[in-house]
Order: sequence, then C-alpha cells, then structure tokens
Amino acid sequence: DLVVKAQVLAGGRGKGHFSKGAKGGVRLLYSPEEVEMAASDMIGDFLITKQTGADGRICNSVMITERKFTRKEYYIAFMNERSFGGPVMIASSEGGVNIEEVAEKNPDSIVKTPIDITQGLSLSAAKDVATKIGISPAKQDEVAGILLTLYDLFLNKDASMVEINPFAEDSSGKFVCLDAKLRFDDNADFRQKEVFSQRDWTQEDPREVEAANYNLNYIALDGDIGCMVNGAGLAMATM
Repeated sequence: DLVVKAQVLAGGRGKGHFSKGAKGGVRLLYSPEEVEMAASDMIGDFLITKQTGADGRICNSVMITERKFTRKEYYIAFMNERSFGGPVMIASSEGGVNIEEVAEKNPDSIVKTPIDITQGLSLSAAKDVATKIGISPAKQDEVAGILLTLYDLFLNKDASMVEINPFAEDSSGKFVCLDAKLRFDDNADFRQKEVFSQRDWTQEDPREVEAANYNLNYIALDGDIGCMVNGAGLAMATM
C-alpha cells in the first residue's frame, strides 16, 4: 500500500480538490500504475483547500511513501509561547485531527510543558509528558528520546514551530512521525542557509516574494487601500 501526497504548503490537503477536477491531495493507492496516474493528476495543477482560498496553490511535486497502519495517534509540538515567556511543548493523546478541535472538545487531553531556554528540555520532563499522554511504561524511554531530539531540532534550527501530527505507534510497536509542519524564524536566515535554501517561493504570494527581494514585509489584504508602516503596533493603530 502506498500514499501519494501533494507537496503544497497548506493544511486540509486530504479533503481538498484540484482546479481541473481531481479529488484529494492525499490518496491511498495500491500499485505503481495508480501512483503514476495520481501523480500526473496532481503535478502542475492547483490544489484548493480551506486554507488556500479559491485560487489554490500550485503542486510542483508529490511525496510517495509506504502506508503505515497505526495503533494509536498522538500530537506533539514545540513552539514559542508568549504566555510562558519562551518555548513550550504541547502534547496530546488525541492526534491525527486538528488540534483546535481537540482543544474545544477535550481540553484536558492537552498537556503544556514550559521549557527553560537556558536549561533545555530534561529527560525527566520528557518522560513525564510521555506518561501524561498515555505512553506505556515500556515505551516511555523511547518516546522521551524522540521528544529530546525534536526539541534539539526546534532549538538548533531556529524554528518557531515544530508540529508532529500525527505522532504514531504503528502495528509493529514502533513510533513514527507521520506528518510534520515546521516554521522557521526569518531573522535566522543568515545562519540557517541550508534551511532557507529549501524555501519554495512558488507557494507564496508573488507580491510578497517581490517585496522580500527588497527586504520588505508585504501582507496582501482585500480592498484597494495600502498601509505603509514601520511596525506591527503602528499598523494596527492605523488600520
């Protein structure tokens, strides 16, 4: 069994559709011929999801991977949180779905662990999170090790978010990161050349791309009035 995923920077790909009529940016297939047909439907077309707007985003490539049969799916994320004054790890026993829906329906299933930026994430804290989201005692050391590695990625690559959804235990008992969303601090461009060299400008608004060439931040909005400011606070006050 194989899975083909359209490589488009937008959520909701599985429920999306392409401008030429093809359904779904994530498909489960069973032969190389089916994979070839699905890939040809996706590449070069615009995928429209609830996050892209009516115009959609161009699909220039697809990812083909082995299907995993999961026993249990979890949610893991690292991000900077203003209310904690630094990094926080967010984990939940309910993965594979939109975390906002989980927060609304079952907020008690979400565990938030502040991380001291000077001391980092400790093994004991990682094991505590594994325990709270229901990882079996025999697997807690393994999962804690994965959490420590993910935090190292978050810290060393100047990420603003590392989200694994779902983080899953497969049918063989192994833990795998089945899908991920990563964001990086634009201010770290000068020291994260390898990361930023992979930026796909075709997935971004051409006007924002042009502005970036002049070291400007441009945000496209509806309407025909422009607002030029030198800070977010001034922008909000002006609007």
